[in-house]
Amino acid sequence: MISNDFRLSGLASGMDTEALVTKLMNAEKIPLNKVIQNKTMTEWKMDAYRDVNTKFLDLRSSMEALRLESTFQKSKLSSSDAAKVDVSLTGTSSRSEYVISSAKLYQPGTPSSVKFAQAGVANDKAELGSGFSFTLNNEPISLTAQDTIQSSITKINALSTKTGVTATYSSGDNAIIFTSKDDQTGISIANVSNSSNVLKITAGTVDSQQNDFPAGNASGAVGTSPVSSTPGEVTINGTTITIKSNQFTYDGIQFNLKTELPAGSNVNITKKPDVDAIFDTIKGFVDKYNETIKTLHDKLGEKRYKDYTPLLDDQKKDMKDKEIELWEEKAKSGLLSNDQMIASALDKMRSILYSKVSDKDPAIMNSDFDTLAEIGITSSTNYRDNGKLVIDETKLKAALENNLDQVAQLFSKKYDMGASTNNTVNNAEEFQNSGVAWRLYDQLNETMKDITKTAGYSSDTYLSKALKRLDEQIDSWEKRLQTKESYYWKQFTAMEQAIQKSNTQSSWLMQQMGGGM
Repeated sequence: MISNDFRLSGLASGMDTEALVTKLMNAEKIPLNKVIQNKTMTEWKMDAYRDVNTKFLDLRSSMEALRLESTFQKSKLSSSDAAKVDVSLTGTSSRSEYVISSAKLYQPGTPSSVKFAQAGVANDKAELGSGFSFTLNNEPISLTAQDTIQSSITKINALSTKTGVTATYSSGDNAIIFTSKDDQTGISIANVSNSSNVLKITAGTVDSQQNDFPAGNASGAVGTSPVSSTPGEVTINGTTITIKSNQFTYDGIQFNLKTELPAGSNVNITKKPDVDAIFDTIKGFVDKYNETIKTLHDKLGEKRYKDYTPLLDDQKKDMKDKEIELWEEKAKSGLLSNDQMIASALDKMRSILYSKVSDKDPAIMNSDFDTLAEIGITSSTNYRDNGKLVIDETKLKAALENNLDQVAQLFSKKYDMGASTNNTVNNAEEFQNSGVAWRLYDQLNETMKDITKTAGYSSDTYLSKALKRLDEQIDSWEKRLQTKESYYWKQFTAMEQAIQKSNTQSSWLMQQMGGGM
């Protein structure tokens, strides 16, 4: 507290006025401290609710895919001879069976190349000593005396997008090699300003029509003419297609040909539902659900330690960090104990998972697959597990193998009555006729909205308004205490002044009496 009041501190009375005022104010601060602690508890509770919302969000993310029909349409391919033809699914294929009855491999071409004679410098880091210039596929290139083989290659390759030619260095030969980008691009070197240049680069052309650098020529350069590629052919389900790579895509499938197939040596490609991937998606949701309800039921049953109130700043000064941590751990315990909003959300989720999925048309929903229990997902018989889900993996995989469409309906069936405001939470008909995943998704959204209204980041939430009221109370108490402290100091100052005046009068009387003797 700061005050500009004039203060006298025990000069006349000999009392420790500062200490007395501090003790008096500590007693006066008790109501304020309780408000401060209440504010801290409210902030902790907001954080606890937000953590719960994160748990629900993670659970929703784990099951979002189960609302979608595409999740249950995941497929995988198998090849009858993967050593000859390997396959992978890249899109949506139109058939479930493919027969490759013959295949002729694509033969890639080879580019043009020229390896020049051994350079006249010691290595690729030595300076050339003299500069020269030339054109490569009509692009001018200039090299200086200070360039090295390394920097020369850098300059040449900087123009490769224009020339279609790259340069490399062969340390064993101490020579530069030019290579074209493909079998259609030639190499033409002209306008060499110094035919005796140390890199032994000489004029000439190598392409599909000519080779000016045959083996044994006087320049020492060796040219290799390009070889054109040969398209391949593959016959799939009786249709022959031309391929320009042995890895090609056809009807949403990537084929990887590893060998030629004579006519009649069939390789069968089969597309089947990817039961393992679908199973993993369902199991991922079940695992996350079990993790979520355990965490939240633990929170609901967490012990509350009423003797451990939030520490004030003055209290923390005399404590070690570990002591503060342990204390606050106890003080935060039980913040959500028996919370009705969370308990209600857990009860609703459990009810959703046990309810049947219906349809007005009995032919749409198979009564043998209208509950999770019928596909092998049941509730734990141990009441302490609070509704934990248990998967009979054999039963679930059998349902996915043999009745995939019915399992898909159980999870992803969507019944829409048209109104955008309707969902499975507020409309009984939509609830009864929608799949488990849609019901749970809608319920999680409603629950998260409720928690956000209570503890969200907006200033309009319930706890945000509570914090604002507490801040106002704190401000009011601080002003009140400042007035109270000033009052105490005025009282003690008045007392000191009175004592000082009395002492002065006594001293004067003593002097008068002494003076009269």
